[in-house]
Amino acid sequence: MEPVDVIVVGAGLAGLRAAQVLNASGRSVLVLERAAVLGGRLASATVDGYVLDEGFQLVNPAYPELVATGVGPDTDLRRFPAVLRYVDADTARTLTLADPRASWRDALAALGSREVARLDLARFAGLSLRAAIQPVSAIRRRRDESTRAALARYGVSATFVEDVVRPFLRGALLDDDLETSWRYTQLLVRSFVRGRPGTYPTGVAALPAALAARLGDTTIQLGETVTKLDATSVTTTAQTYRARYVIVATDAGSARELVGVAPVRWRAQTTWWLATPRLKDGAVLRLLRGAGRIASALDVSAVAPERARPGRSLVAVAATGDDEDTSEIAVRETVARLYGLAVSDVEFIATSRVPRALVATPAPLSLSRPSRWGDVVLAGDYLQTPSIQGALVSGRRAAETVLRSGA
Repeated sequence: MEPVDVIVVGAGLAGLRAAQVLNASGRSVLVLERAAVLGGRLASATVDGYVLDEGFQLVNPAYPELVATGVGPDTDLRRFPAVLRYVDADTARTLTLADPRASWRDALAALGSREVARLDLARFAGLSLRAAIQPVSAIRRRRDESTRAALARYGVSATFVEDVVRPFLRGALLDDDLETSWRYTQLLVRSFVRGRPGTYPTGVAALPAALAARLGDTTIQLGETVTKLDATSVTTTAQTYRARYVIVATDAGSARELVGVAPVRWRAQTTWWLATPRLKDGAVLRLLRGAGRIASALDVSAVAPERARPGRSLVAVAATGDDEDTSEIAVRETVARLYGLAVSDVEFIATSRVPRALVATPAPLSLSRPSRWGDVVLAGDYLQTPSIQGALVSGRRAAETVLRSGA
């Protein structure tokens, strides 16, 4: 190939966003991806008529950088209601919490419940509202500490944290101990208050596909593993490519292998996929208390029936960590108990284990990590926050770094 302005290594969200910004600025871009499909960790596959994602993944339309990509109208995001149902694994007692905008009846009922203290509920709601309405710059300026320490400092009781906050956050943070940066937790809660997460009829892979479709003349080469690179060239298993600049937009582990970036600590996730008869009220996210590593269960086909066989529901059961101890029958029993089914009604489909699901983000969290490693430009959610928002922002920042350098 003729030399291009920029080579982007990695066709995940960070790499695709970098290519989009560069393409919009009139630069010629080549994207190299070792996998046979684009999207990185946002992958989907059809198994026996069910559309499964690589792990438990929802998309929040409130992410500012996602809005900036402009792909919203190109996708069919089906949103879930802002309602949480807590289920005690031992007693089967339930508690439903809801955003008043979604269900004022459930919101009022929670105030009269003996399961939670009103003062704790009010304090946490106040913290969530403040995170939603204040500018991000204010969140970045304040002191950072672990999420657990911050909640205690704001007067939220340990009981409320264990029974309500931890079950809610552990699935999103993959952090059983709430050691995650309070700064990041506020950003996450902010997105939940501002938008309702959802899924696509064709799975989460629809998002990178929509982003790639907007890349115009950008060339994407799949199935090429990078073996060597420097500031102006990339050698793959196929050939050597040359450019004025190179952006490494891989996950942190691959970036370390390619250019030697600092190591990170990973958080793993396990997701079991199960099929049941068509469920009622399946769109409400179930959060489990006292169920070991199992964090949540959700019927993703409740809003996207295309993801399941006709007349069936597709339930995703998520757990923190690489859970090899929980048996298939235990997961089937959990789903049966949650939805009032016989165990024989629950069909096991597949297990998805993602050892590198999220990068751990302890305090203090920096949102200004440099986009360069020597002469190579970097992109990846590990430079921002471990989220769709973080990946997209890092891609834009990498592109802007290149453009400022005169590409």
